[in-house]
Amino acid sequence: MALTLTLIFLFALSSNATPSPSATSPSPEVAAADAADTPISLSELLELALPEIGVQKKLVAVSSETEGCKIASTQLQALERKINEFKTVLQNRLSDPKTSKPIKTCLSQCQDNFEDAIDGIKTSIESINKHDLSKANVDVSAVSTDVESCNDCFIEMTGEDPEIKAFDDWVRGITGECLVNLKKAAG
Repeated sequence: MALTLTLIFLFALSSNATPSPSATSPSPEVAAADAADTPISLSELLELALPEIGVQKKLVAVSSETEGCKIASTQLQALERKINEFKTVLQNRLSDPKTSKPIKTCLSQCQDNFEDAIDGIKTSIESINKHDLSKANVDVSAVSTDVESCNDCFIEMTGEDPEIKAFDDWVRGITGECLVNLKKAAG
């Protein structure tokens, strides 16, 4: 299991290290000129959100169990907020009459997957608060799996959905960093 988690974490880091053209931030001149006319992409939103929740591109240095647990809990709380925000995006797509039946099937499944992920986040935080870090590791991994199941539905039913894929990659990055912080806390 540790090897799998390490591989997932390394994949998440490598996907973040080489952002797609849509994930790069526009130059300040372009951003200022087009700010009112151009909506921000999901990739840009997620990229901008990382520092906002205390997550940088490099891993946060953890010097104690308490600090590692605190950072992991903060990451999970922010992840819960972002999943709830993304559920609204999914609901809007689901209620659009132009959305095809296969996509609606996946969007409905994603709603369920994201509810499970939110439950997993709450369980993870409870485990961290009880200092049951081995259970917290399992719970955090399950959160990533729940979101990945949403992405898998799209891949199997309709082909890759860039918005879902970007969110899945972001969640895997956050959960991977959270697992590293929990491992350091267990030290």
